[in-house]
Amino acid sequence: MKLFPYKPRRYQEEIVQTIFDCLKDRKHLIMEAPAGSGKTICALVACLSFASENDKGIIYLTRTNSQQKQAIQELKRIAEKLDLKAVSIQGRTNTCLLIDAIPSLKEKNMSNEDVARLCAARKKRSLEAMRGKEEWNRCIFFENFLLIKNELKFDRVVAAEELVEYGRKYKICAYEMNKMLAKKADIIIAPYIYIFDEFLREKFSMLYSRPFEETILIIDEAHNLPDFCRELLSFSLSLRTLNAAINEADEYGVRDEDIINLLHILKKIFEVLREEIEFSETNDALLAEKRFENSLMEDGIDKSILQQIAEKMVTYGDIIADIKESKNMLPRSFIRSVGNFLLHWLSLNEKWVRIVEREEDNVRIEAYCLDASLASSIINSFYCSIHMSGTLQPLEEYRNSIGIDAVTAKFPSPFPEENRRIFYMEGVTTKYYMEEEMLNKIKEQIEKICNSVDRNILILFPSYIIMNRFLKKLKINRECYVENRGERQKSIMEKLQKFKQKGGVFLSVMGGRLAEGIDFPSEELEIVIIVGIPYPPPSAKQYALQQYYDEKYGNGWKYVMEAQAVRKIMQAIGRLIRKEDDRGIAIIMDERAKRFKKYIKMEKAGDIVAEINEFLG
Repeated sequence: MKLFPYKPRRYQEEIVQTIFDCLKDRKHLIMEAPAGSGKTICALVACLSFASENDKGIIYLTRTNSQQKQAIQELKRIAEKLDLKAVSIQGRTNTCLLIDAIPSLKEKNMSNEDVARLCAARKKRSLEAMRGKEEWNRCIFFENFLLIKNELKFDRVVAAEELVEYGRKYKICAYEMNKMLAKKADIIIAPYIYIFDEFLREKFSMLYSRPFEETILIIDEAHNLPDFCRELLSFSLSLRTLNAAINEADEYGVRDEDIINLLHILKKIFEVLREEIEFSETNDALLAEKRFENSLMEDGIDKSILQQIAEKMVTYGDIIADIKESKNMLPRSFIRSVGNFLLHWLSLNEKWVRIVEREEDNVRIEAYCLDASLASSIINSFYCSIHMSGTLQPLEEYRNSIGIDAVTAKFPSPFPEENRRIFYMEGVTTKYYMEEEMLNKIKEQIEKICNSVDRNILILFPSYIIMNRFLKKLKINRECYVENRGERQKSIMEKLQKFKQKGGVFLSVMGGRLAEGIDFPSEELEIVIIVGIPYPPPSAKQYALQQYYDEKYGNGWKYVMEAQAVRKIMQAIGRLIRKEDDRGIAIIMDERAKRFKKYIKMEKAGDIVAEINEFLG
């Protein structure tokens, strides 16, 4: 606790000691501590103290850039007491200043691979130019970095955003500065993908100065990790990409008959799937295991032939990408994307399920990974790991999903229990499809609360579809703000600022930006209304995942449905209390909530407006 930069709150010394004991015993730790517990500072203090005494490195993983900022802020405070070097790193898509400088290089959905290819080509030409060879399409930012890298001086703790700002001001490559500082750092804050993606992990290990077995791994907001790993190992191909590949082949003069023929066969297969598959309400369906392969066989393309053509597609795609790069375009190839998809598809096993999805005029085939541990098992290569979140229950589900043997610990909230009350309502539910009668019943309860209580209220719905049904009917006599589907971050933050300053009612969805990661201290938020239970919507993916866990652990519902719903509810409730004197009420408008009493302390609502007025005064 000598490194602790604040006066410790309740339980913080116990959290630090628990982490330190696991480090001494070299055991993985899965830890749940509610919002406001100070998990970040506790983990950093414990790990830095142990690392400095035992010559270990630390990698701190985050899901979002905002979580990186929090870790950097805490490290700057610790650096007042401990001589340490730390840096947060981000990928080229966030730090490449050349892309900002040349508009033709910027495209939607840029991949790490596309930007890495561009970077490698420009750096190679810059190095040739610095040796006296005349080159074009170079990177001035990289060249400037090479010229003055030995003169660069930074604070001991540096955020990636600070490097981008510095690089933009002096025209120096922020990505190269990031790499340079990472090689000398005692602790690196990085996105999940740098460790769990095999390709990026290999690149990362080249700039990281220690072996993983001598490194402590901290995983922030760890409840995100299982889904992140599944999505990381999943891959897809759409009809839209196939059409783009056909157009690309024509534009760049690809005359290989095998490639052209296969692209048109694939397009025909996708169009047939769009018409013949019986899709669910969520516009997806399970694809029979051999349906895709059998369709190809009908046109005489077996596994061996498919692999040969796919490999040629990747080769042609590489050539096209190089041509695009030479024309100051992002080195992206749709033909290469198709080839890579097919090569991955050929290696599928029972850990993946085949899904077909429909969206307007498009159709997509996805190989969805069911087993998160295929990516997360790398954790076992580290000295040990600390997994922390305010919402990890059920802890055994998380532990089994990521495939580690770990100690588990759960800490209570540091804030007075009497400062928060959680109610559930009988007689209302969003189960299945809501009839108008039930929708009106819930609507009346929402209106009664919002129009009778002059407090800042956040209303969270299970989905945008359900929220929009209520928006057509709700009559709230106060200033209302709505987080719309696909709305830009800047727009949402502007609404949020007005809500905090002027008050009112904010409507959003569970799992949206306002339900996680936003602080509402004091009167900025005093009531959260959760409409319905945020079970994942019924889909082919969810069905397949539930079946997989049924076979593996015998309780697929708990792993796939219950765990996600509990975590989303707890995340939403966590918005209420962020300081010792904060007070707040959460109201779950669904009678099914009482089944979660083993995870969340709650009581049945009576006259809810009277309850609110009595509690908040």
